[in-house]
Amino acid sequence: MSNEPNIKKYPHLLPNLEDWPIYKFSQDRDSFIKKVSNDVIQFFSKYSPEDLDQTLAKTIYQEKQRIKSNPWKADPPNEMQFFRKLQNEYNDNHQFSNKTDRNMESVSRLIKRYTIEITGQFNHKTFLFARKLLTLFFHTMFYPLGKSFFKSTAKKREQLLSVMRINGEIDQLRLLSRDHTIVMVPTHSSNLDSILVGYMIDSITGLPAFSYGAGLNLYDSEFFGFFMNRLGAYRVDRRKKNLIYLQTLSSYSKLSVMRGVHTIFFPGGTRSRSGEIENKLKLGLLNSLLLAQRQLIENNESRKIVLVPVVLTYESVLEARSLILQHLKSTGQEKYTARDRASSIGQYFSFIRRFLTKGSHVYMSFGKPMDVFGNYLTDKAESIGHSGKIIDLKDYFIRQGDFVIDSQRESIYTKELGEKIVEQFNKSNYILPAHLVAYCAFQLLIRMNPGQDIYSLVQLPEEEFAFPKRAFKQLCKEVIALLIKLNQEEKLILPELLTQDLDVVIEDGIRNLGIYHIKRPLVIDQFKRLISEDFLSLLFYHNKLSHLKLEDMIIWDHISLVQEELAD
Repeated sequence: MSNEPNIKKYPHLLPNLEDWPIYKFSQDRDSFIKKVSNDVIQFFSKYSPEDLDQTLAKTIYQEKQRIKSNPWKADPPNEMQFFRKLQNEYNDNHQFSNKTDRNMESVSRLIKRYTIEITGQFNHKTFLFARKLLTLFFHTMFYPLGKSFFKSTAKKREQLLSVMRINGEIDQLRLLSRDHTIVMVPTHSSNLDSILVGYMIDSITGLPAFSYGAGLNLYDSEFFGFFMNRLGAYRVDRRKKNLIYLQTLSSYSKLSVMRGVHTIFFPGGTRSRSGEIENKLKLGLLNSLLLAQRQLIENNESRKIVLVPVVLTYESVLEARSLILQHLKSTGQEKYTARDRASSIGQYFSFIRRFLTKGSHVYMSFGKPMDVFGNYLTDKAESIGHSGKIIDLKDYFIRQGDFVIDSQRESIYTKELGEKIVEQFNKSNYILPAHLVAYCAFQLLIRMNPGQDIYSLVQLPEEEFAFPKRAFKQLCKEVIALLIKLNQEEKLILPELLTQDLDVVIEDGIRNLGIYHIKRPLVIDQFKRLISEDFLSLLFYHNKLSHLKLEDMIIWDHISLVQEELAD
């Protein structure tokens, strides 16, 4: 994979939006809802009467508790009334000899409700409007404000190519998308991710629009809800843990990709609170892709489900501070107590000036396309096995000439697929100068405060601490050397930005790190000291490299003693 991002803009493969799979899918929405409902009903019809009864009872209880303890504005109307009625139905069912049949009717009604709730729509007129609106939004966010503010939307889209970069085998991806279903599986660190990936797919790669899962909480905003309802998003309610909802979501995923709808699926499930690359994935929806592929093969369809790991890299994640706070509270519990630190008027003015005059970059790195078993694919969508030879996916599902269902074996396949995706996440990780300086600064903070855990370190008063510049520069040089070695071993992507003059790299990293935060993770103050205004956000960006365990490879004897440098 090339180290440098592509600035080429590809023509649209299907210029007519009505030819897009997601448009055709939306036109057949009602019949698709019936198909999903029937698929889920068929699944639960195989349950024993006792298991079905227990599943329904548990679901009703869980849903009533959810509504009481954690209601959302975006919840469907009359939820409590619906589940109270369902509870009464369930109680009445036990008075009849055909209790199981009546329970199945109750389950079927709930399945239909869930299916309607999940299923999205796509309106091509709204899409065209959103394309223009998002161009203005992202141009304002990532591109420096200036004379370009008054340029046309088309010119703004062109200018965004300089700050929105893609990396990977785009030509192969475009080729595979013609006859196969693409499922992009990105890392997830911001609420912007869904619309950003969708926008970059449309504006740069020229692929048709993708469907994507949007957290139901995002629909609390009427503005965002309006667009997501019309741009192919399907709703995902992560509060619902009951089997009926999860199976409905799984069936929706399976049947939509079988229909050929290209999809964005965040396998981590939710945003990475720590800033780390995800290493634990949600296997349920990944398993639905395997089930979809098996069904396609059984139907004698040649279409493959093509998984493409994607790593999103920001210089500034807007929610960085709130995310790392959630992470520390969750993992540290009583060890961590959030300390509120007010921002100065000067910091607010500096933030406004940066937002209006500075730009920022975002990178999207595509990993190697693979099938549902983690085998890499040729341009003709042929699966390459571990031996390097072309293999037939049918062999995964057939025993002695017949299709068989082996849930235990398929769960192992899904687990291995998850591991392969994580491996591609790590290999496609795009390390920027901003992440380098954050990592080195926080590692120095750790070294200069021996015996302190993470929860104690981030609560230290920032105003009392300055990073020794000589040690910092030496550490940056050491880490870059390690990154170059890992890049040569194809374990990560190292942009040429990091191979420039060291002073230039450091200056670029400090300037762009968390550029849109009110309190800067790292900054040169008026006294020419290297300081942090916020250890929390510094930790978040440091964690972009934490999975590499570089601290175990660093020869710390090469780094000047902190105590001596502080005395200088």
